[in-house]
Amino acid sequence: MKLPQSSLAGMRRTVARLCRELHRLGLTAGGAGNVSVCRRERVAVSPSGFRLADVRPRHVPVIDVESGETVVGVHEPTSELPLHLTVYERVGEGVVLHFHSRWVTELAHAGKEIEPTEDLRRLAGKVEWIDYHPPGSEELAEAVGRVAKKPMAAVLERHGGLVVGEEPREALSIAEALEEAARLSVRPRP
Repeated sequence: MKLPQSSLAGMRRTVARLCRELHRLGLTAGGAGNVSVCRRERVAVSPSGFRLADVRPRHVPVIDVESGETVVGVHEPTSELPLHLTVYERVGEGVVLHFHSRWVTELAHAGKEIEPTEDLRRLAGKVEWIDYHPPGSEELAEAVGRVAKKPMAAVLERHGGLVVGEEPREALSIAEALEEAARLSVRPRP
């Protein structure tokens, strides 16, 4: 899955595919989580109120990065739009996946940091820990923005996981590696 160079329709298709892929991989359930793709001055982002498995390209709004206004689409963007826009202000173009997978979310709620596996370390370096701020808040967006980089894996305290990648395959690989590292961090070691 390649990141479209400039086509808004292509960006919308990519976001819809990523939403369904997060669901297929078991990295989120129902409508928990959100996805975005940024190219030039536009961000295609998952819509509010949809199960990720049900998102289709026609549901995906496209937002102007500077104004935050919808330029394409009729559905409301995710309530986490401030977080996505803040990441792109810091890193430029790319892909952001925010998800509520089983193991990452368990550790996020337990307040336990994730020990990165070699695979995760190779893909994204260390795992960033973001202290709790209410979901969808400007405070959460600012906290993530302070550490945002490409590539990145992060845990949002009492919330879930967040990854940033240059393109869709990289972001999905980081998300899967973060979930595996979390699973291994939960299991007791001899």
